[in-house]
Amino acid sequence: MSISRGPRALKDEIVEKRVHDARDRFIASISEAQVLRLASSHHGGDECSFFQERARGSYNICYFVQFRATGDRWVVRIPLRPCLGTSVRDKVESEVNAMILVASRTNIPVPKIHVHVTSDDPSPLSTFIILEYIGGEKLSYTRMRQLTAIEKEVLYSSLADIYIQLRRLEFPSIGRLVHRHGDFHVGLKTSSIDFNMQQLEGLGTSSIQDGFLGHQGTLASANKYVDMLLDITYNAFLRCRSSVVERGMGGQDLYHQHIFRNHVRERWIDTTLDQGPFVLAHGDLEPFNLIVDDSMAVISVLDWEWSRVVPVQFFNPPWWLCGLSTTRLASKAVYDGYLATFLHDFLQVVRAREQQRFGNERLADEWHKSRDGGGFLISNALENWTDIDWVASGYVARSLSPGQGHLSARVAAYLKQDLLRAFVADVKERDGLAYCDELNRLVQETESEEQALAPVEELTTSKWIFTSLFTRLPWSTRAIPWPTRAISVTGLSKAAVIFAATSLLIWRLMPDSLFRPRI
Repeated sequence: MSISRGPRALKDEIVEKRVHDARDRFIASISEAQVLRLASSHHGGDECSFFQERARGSYNICYFVQFRATGDRWVVRIPLRPCLGTSVRDKVESEVNAMILVASRTNIPVPKIHVHVTSDDPSPLSTFIILEYIGGEKLSYTRMRQLTAIEKEVLYSSLADIYIQLRRLEFPSIGRLVHRHGDFHVGLKTSSIDFNMQQLEGLGTSSIQDGFLGHQGTLASANKYVDMLLDITYNAFLRCRSSVVERGMGGQDLYHQHIFRNHVRERWIDTTLDQGPFVLAHGDLEPFNLIVDDSMAVISVLDWEWSRVVPVQFFNPPWWLCGLSTTRLASKAVYDGYLATFLHDFLQVVRAREQQRFGNERLADEWHKSRDGGGFLISNALENWTDIDWVASGYVARSLSPGQGHLSARVAAYLKQDLLRAFVADVKERDGLAYCDELNRLVQETESEEQALAPVEELTTSKWIFTSLFTRLPWSTRAIPWPTRAISVTGLSKAAVIFAATSLLIWRLMPDSLFRPRI
């Protein structure tokens, strides 16, 4: 079983350490005096001061200022450039566009934008958003466990109002919003927390995505969107050094990728929805981005930076109502329990609010249909690749016919069907072992010497990939054992394994090659 470190934690802890070090240096370079002067310059030169401590999120740092003359409270929100693998300008512009559109076409509560500035200048204060400050309490799992029946009803009604209104913001294609010719359009390719993480790890997500885009840089097919995500997730599994970190698990993890793909294509995707609807999703609508009042009504929805237009099959209900992670929900028994309790209760509220507001039950009906077959688990895993192994083992594998045998037998049969599979499994295990060794060295160096990652950085990226793979091939002069497990499992000749190894090496160094491994 692969390890999931959560949606905001990089899979590669070595890269994460480097990113966090750069983030901390970036924050240290921000002058609080300059933040105050910046806020003052957009408030008629009025004097201001901080009224609470700054707050650092995963992708932004916020400073809270109050103007003495008027009492106005603002939030100066600065993107953390080292934590972003995509364009900072595009991130801010798409977020601002989503917030303005939502504020103008719905009554979903969002903070008012006072000022926003974007620039390609790397200095910290060159790009920022200044928002109104919203008082209240951030929703938390602890608070949700303490809800009274009345508070639960209020919260569910507020959430339902948010979702049913977003569902009715439809567009002709998939991606992020731009503002052109006096209106909002999809004009940027899609992005997400998962895409951002993969870009930071150097997995080449953007180049795969570009191959699916039309001449205008957008995507207008839900089926192609699913194909794109399947390619991106499999690419991430192959290229991430830490996707397999347990000896003997490479074949099983590769098999899980295989049955997940089959489940998506044969049982999950609704091909009749290829041309839409495509609807606006928040992209990160979790408790920490919701401000509630004392009655538990949502009074503000924060952080629209990952908002995007998605196929309706990816417009999911709040899985977090049950207080469990998506990896816990990946168990068929747990997921079925979520459907029968938390989602059942929420759907009743959604249905009533839709009927009252729109005279139909469109979203409630769509969610009721999509829930079967692990529907919400599948769409979430497609957009969060580290969940795939959990969903495949906890849900998909349990839905297979009992006549297909035990897992070990199915894995063995799967590996025998293609000469490259066993070799890929072996390489992934060796990748994981090398990664763990490097991570352990980093931890020891950090603890004993308290120094930066300079020695580790020399072993990462293309140099590390080439060296680590080249030394595994049979013509290497380094004493690395042959992938004997690949030979013994499949009965392959050394010549066949040499061909498989060469194909994998070509793909790892040139991802667009025709020699891409198949599962």
